Amino acid sequence: MTRDDTMTKRADGTNTGRRVFACRVAVDTPAIVEALAKELGCLRIDGSGELVGACGVMLDRIASGQLTVTPVDQTGG
Repeated sequence: MTRDDTMTKRADGTNTGRRVFACRVAVDTPAIVEALAKELGCLRIDGSGELVGACGVMLDRIASGQLTVTPVDQTGG
């Protein structure tokens, strides 16, 4: 399988430059991540025309260095 095989296609058969990324998470995680994305200005318009958080946009910004993830100190120190 080539990289082209994993890309999302337009109706004319050309690549969009995007691909679907799926992973297993806790049931509540998608809503939490979309709310976080919206808070950070990572937005998309859903099928109802509503502006919602976009996890994919947020991941793209993290991957490109436009957004930085900082771990929380779990030790209580």
